[in-house]
Amino acid sequence: MVSSNFAWALLAPILVGAAAVDKQAQLQDCLTLAAVPGPANLSFTITPFNLRLPFTPVAVAVPTTLAQVQTAVKCGVQAGLKINPKSGGHSYAAHSLGGENGHFMIDLKYWNTVVVDNVTHVATVGPAGRLGNIAQSLYAQGKRAFSHGTCPG
Repeated sequence: MVSSNFAWALLAPILVGAAAVDKQAQLQDCLTLAAVPGPANLSFTITPFNLRLPFTPVAVAVPTTLAQVQTAVKCGVQAGLKINPKSGGHSYAAHSLGGENGHFMIDLKYWNTVVVDNVTHVATVGPAGRLGNIAQSLYAQGKRAFSHGTCPG
């Protein structure tokens, strides 16, 4: 379940100065007008895998359609913000959060399809494909597999 609320109050303290507040307001207006959804659970969405890098984005969008992805990018550009996609499970360096405070994160968690072409044997994996769903989907589509391991803890 996605929400159209962007939990702006939780993210506002990282912004400093009138220009930053104007960027945030412009982004909020643009995303709200375009009905681009935000996260259902903001704290879960912005909690980094590596807890030593607790960067906070200025906002998070969770698009469910290609048009919403395009609109979210356009809104971020118009507001003059740096934009980062979150496209998988994690990044050791918190790249999806921008590597610093104040970026606009677009969570692509719904873009995780895996389709195998049975003629070419090429798999097309969505940007949010995670190891588990990729492995299961490949196996379900012809008992295929790929070599993989685990991430060091």
